[in-house]
Amino acid sequence: MKAIILCAGFGTRLYPLTKDRAKPLLPVAGKPIVEHLVDQLAAHVDGFVVVSNRRFYDAFVTWAGRRAHVLDDGATTNETRLGAVQDLALALRESPPDGPVLVAAGDNLFRIAFGAFFDDYHKKPRTLVLRYRETSIDKCRQTGIAEINAHDGRIVKLWEKPDEPPTPWACPALYILEPEAIEALGAYIADYTRADALGGFIGWLAERSSVYTHEMQGSRLDVGDLDGYAKAENWMKNGV
Repeated sequence: MKAIILCAGFGTRLYPLTKDRAKPLLPVAGKPIVEHLVDQLAAHVDGFVVVSNRRFYDAFVTWAGRRAHVLDDGATTNETRLGAVQDLALALRESPPDGPVLVAAGDNLFRIAFGAFFDDYHKKPRTLVLRYRETSIDKCRQTGIAEINAHDGRIVKLWEKPDEPPTPWACPALYILEPEAIEALGAYIADYTRADALGGFIGWLAERSSVYTHEMQGSRLDVGDLDGYAKAENWMKNGV
């Protein structure tokens, strides 16, 4: 299984820190944010493809070395960014998978044992989304929120960054996509040519096929703004 990590945003909510450095390359607890994720996933995947924008492409190539293949999506400003959905499509075109793929955003930090997530998938291969119960309404407004079938963990409906979150089930951008889901991406883009967030695709997919969830044991920090970044060092070291 290949991993695609999407790192092509411009991190505008973290200005001025991200004027000259990509958000996933900001240091936390001694290494870049994205490196924490790569280190956690390395035992479970066969390789990494990282999608960058053009502005920070060289920096990602320098960081990646031999650990990942880096793609340039061509965007030079936040106003001309492709968005996560188009970046995923680019990665799938440039590096076609021969099976399922793991897709992740490069700006999330996790304190979990990823082995349980992959074990769940391998016991019963299916399109699988990470979920956890989020107690903060404000944080629910900043991520994908799902209605879950209590019997089998299937997504009934998913809202991307809703103003009034209808459930506490947060689904960050970390998914295993089966080949059928990958093939459906083109139809989604055709329907929503201006699509950006990955949660929109997952919600669309869940209305047309079965998308299941794995309940995360642990915690996640979205380094979305300056406040989140200020907390990241202590959170990563001490879980606080």
